[in-house]
Parts: sequence; C-alpha cells; structure tokens
Amino acid sequence: MRTHLRLSFERISAVMAVVALVASACSIDGHYGNGDDNYFSAFATLRGAEWSYGEPVTFAVDTLRDSVSAPGDIVLTVRHTHGYEYRNLWLEIMPDVASTLSVPDTLNIILADPEGHWRGRGTGPSLQVNDTIARGVTLHRRQQIRLRHIMRRDTLDGIEQIGITFVPR
Repeated sequence: MRTHLRLSFERISAVMAVVALVASACSIDGHYGNGDDNYFSAFATLRGAEWSYGEPVTFAVDTLRDSVSAPGDIVLTVRHTHGYEYRNLWLEIMPDVASTLSVPDTLNIILADPEGHWRGRGTGPSLQVNDTIARGVTLHRRQQIRLRHIMRRDTLDGIEQIGITFVPR
C-alpha cells in the first residue's frame, strides 16, 4: 500500500512540474499587453450584426505608454456572418486620424474572392478576416481611430465586430 501511495505522489509531482513548466512558458512578459510594451487592441461589437453608415466606430488608444513612441503595424479585423451580402467592405478612416497616421483615408477590405469563397476563417456562423492596413506608423496614447463603412447601402447586415490591433515592431 505504501508503494502504491508513493507512486501516486511521484506521478502527481511529475504532472505538477509539467504544468508549472508549461504555465511559465506561456507567460506574456514583455509581450502584448502587460504594460512593458506598446501593444494596443480594441474591438467593437455591432448590435444585431448591423452597421449603420451614420454610426462610426471609435477606438480610443488607451493602453499605450506615454513615454514610448515606437513604430508598429495596424491590423484591422472584421468578423462577419456567412449572410454578409458583399465580397468586400469599404471603410473610411476619419480625416483627423488618417492625416496623423499617413494611412489612406479609404480602405477596401476584401472578404471573399471573385467566386464568392470567403477569405476569413472561423467556426460556426462567424468568419474573421485580418488585414494589415498600415505599416511603420506611430500611435500615441489618447489618440482616437474612427472608422465608418462607406458602402452604397446605409445599413450593412452581417458585420458582427470590427477591431484594431497595433503591433509594435
């Protein structure tokens, strides 16, 4: 009986050591959002998966450090349903932001190829597309990034979320 308990204790100890090793390997020290870097990410969920032309989405850059102005890339993320009716999504970056970021003021985000096959990946009813919209830009804390769709239809059905991620170089 004592041998059995000893083997169980040794197995539990070995499993705990492996778990601790894996957990320490997964830490985010110095990377992506712990304050030691200049990572920023924000998403807006669109109510009812509908986006009205008159309702721009505003992202307030609030997690960057004041003292560091490092260049990085801005990645746009669009989450949409299979019911989205178009193969692309035209967006406008509001003028006050586009001029400070040196980013085109209009963006054509391709969501499907000409045959209608979605570019995005996902499971269930949602697909996600990521697209780098600016490289080598510098964001500053308290800056705002405002986006609105400029499609020919006032309200778009099937756009669930839109997000911005700033990835420092």
